[in-house]
Amino acid sequence: MGAGDPGWVVLGAGGHARSVVDVLERAGHAVVAVSGADPTGDHGEPWHVDVLADDREAFDLISARGLRAVVAIGANPARTGLVHELVARGLSVPPVVAATATVSPRSVLGAGTVVLEHAHVGPSTRLGEAVIVNTSAVVEHDCRVGAGSHVAPGAVLLGGATVGSGTLVGSGARILPRVTVGSGATIGAGAVVTGHVADGQTVVGVPAVTRGTRRPGGTL
Repeated sequence: MGAGDPGWVVLGAGGHARSVVDVLERAGHAVVAVSGADPTGDHGEPWHVDVLADDREAFDLISARGLRAVVAIGANPARTGLVHELVARGLSVPPVVAATATVSPRSVLGAGTVVLEHAHVGPSTRLGEAVIVNTSAVVEHDCRVGAGSHVAPGAVLLGGATVGSGTLVGSGARILPRVTVGSGATIGAGAVVTGHVADGQTVVGVPAVTRGTRRPGGTL
């Protein structure tokens, strides 16, 4: 653990949490605990750190011991809500960047953002709070990604692309330069997005076409 690092609590105990714990530990950080109902995670393997009963217990531990927090939950709304609550309470929720990832010093990462192994974030790019840039994903120069969005493994945002808040960019998808994707949208795995995507739309295919539009409340 680096000098002055008080240790971390990971909110979440599923597969994504395992990836985040691995990133922290391989960077030399101490993970004090994870929080989640299943003490074995979602793959049946026991955790090697303490498992807290729920997120309320995690909040109390973080506050009492001055620990750092990271929210490792794949569901965009749940992750975003917890990061916002941690920030509102004045708790430490810094970005987490894997040792193998490359992040330009001229980019901006919001609180609670996670950049996983072999991912890249280019210069003059801004990521909002609670963003996931997953394994081997690329967010190129001059991009904007809104709070709570998830750029899945192997997905690529090319230069100047914009993604709104709470959007999923599926594994292996491509968003072409200067294309705008709205908030609450879903980009299907492997899709190539050549034109703008409205809020709540689901698009799939090469080139991507609209499959449906998500209404308020989450239904198509």
